[in-house]
Amino acid sequence: MSKDTTLFSDIQILSRGVYLQVGFEVKLLDDAVIRSNEPEEILSYSYEELGNRFIIPWRKFKGKLRRLVMEQQRRFGIAQKCCLKNNLCLKCPSCLLFGGTGETSTAKLPYNLLSRVLGETLISKDELKDVKTYTANAVDEIDLTTGQALMTILTVPAETEFIGIVTLRDPTPELTAILVDNLKRVARIGASTREWGRCEVSVKGYRLSNREDISVYEIIKIGWEEGSFKKFEELKLPSDIEKCYKDVNEEFNRVLENTLS
Repeated sequence: MSKDTTLFSDIQILSRGVYLQVGFEVKLLDDAVIRSNEPEEILSYSYEELGNRFIIPWRKFKGKLRRLVMEQQRRFGIAQKCCLKNNLCLKCPSCLLFGGTGETSTAKLPYNLLSRVLGETLISKDELKDVKTYTANAVDEIDLTTGQALMTILTVPAETEFIGIVTLRDPTPELTAILVDNLKRVARIGASTREWGRCEVSVKGYRLSNREDISVYEIIKIGWEEGSFKKFEELKLPSDIEKCYKDVNEEFNRVLENTLS
C-alpha cells in the first residue's frame, strides 16, 4: 500500500492512477436466488485452493449498486430521467462513477465515459454445503387445486456470507462518500428480489494505493486482518450525501464543458 497516496480534491477526465479499494461483506438474511439464466441452477465455482464456493458475479452486484446511486440522485433532483440501459445522460454523478457509451444512449453524445467503479466476483466465506430447493405452484381460486408445479428454484441459504471488494479509481471525498453510502444501502440481492434475497452489507475498511493490490480471493485465504484494511473514519468523509451529489454534479458538468469546448 502506497503511503503517500491520498484522495483527490478535484475531478479530472484522465486517470491519475489512484485506487481506493473498499472491503465489505454481504450476509444473507433470507434465501437468495443467485443464478445466470435458468431457474434450476445456482451460481457456484470450484476453486483449486478454496474449494467449491457460492459466488455472486460482479455484473449482478454492480447493477444493483448503480440503480441505488441513480435512485438516490433522483431523490435529490439530479438527472431525473437518466436510467439504464439506453437512456443514460452521461452528465450525472452516477454516469461519472459507472460510465456509459454516448452513441448508444438516447442522448447521442460524442463521447464515452470509462467506469471509475471496478469490481470482482463476490465469494462465499465458507465452502458450499446446502442448496435449498423451492417448488412454485399456482393455486386455482375456485377449486383450490395446484395442478402441475410451475418451476423448481434453487436458492442460496440464509446466513451465507460473501466477501467483496469494490474499487474506486481516482477517488475524491465526495465520490467515495456516495459509493460507500450506497454500498450500505444494498438490502436485496439476486433474482426475484420482490420475495427473495434480503441481505445486509457491512463495510470492513479501505486500502488506498497506486494499484489494485488485493483481491477477494486473497482475503478468503488470509482474512481481513492480514489484508491491512484501514477504518473509514480516518478519511473523515463528508456526511451530507445530498451535498456530495450536488457538488459532484456541478463540478463534473463544469469539467465536461471545459473539455468539450
